[in-house]
Amino acid sequence: IAVGIDAKDGMVAVDGWTTVTKLDGVEFCSRVRDIGVKTVIYTDISKDGAMQGTNLVLYRTLTERFSMDIIASGGVSSLDDVRALRSLNLYGAILGKAYYTGAVDLKAAIEEAK
Repeated sequence: IAVGIDAKDGMVAVDGWTTVTKLDGVEFCSRVRDIGVKTVIYTDISKDGAMQGTNLVLYRTLTERFSMDIIASGGVSSLDDVRALRSLNLYGAILGKAYYTGAVDLKAAIEEAK
């Protein structure tokens, strides 16, 4: 089981990202870890689709604090982003708009992620 955590400005968002709760996203990671979740797909929705880079500070925090498999989602816009996420030893990263628009070559991204 992988749990998706969508957050805006650090707070969990629900209802198709239309409602931002008062629940801290990192704290929610603690909760799901404590019940046995091993994989989290964490989307920083303020970065998603913006093509302005990913939230490296957030993903560094998550990898330092948790021994879960963390998949970064939101903001990957270049091979530099892929390299930076790879340096954090994340479990994976989701490419969306950057791939669809041709900003990131998927084959090159896969090679960078190895």
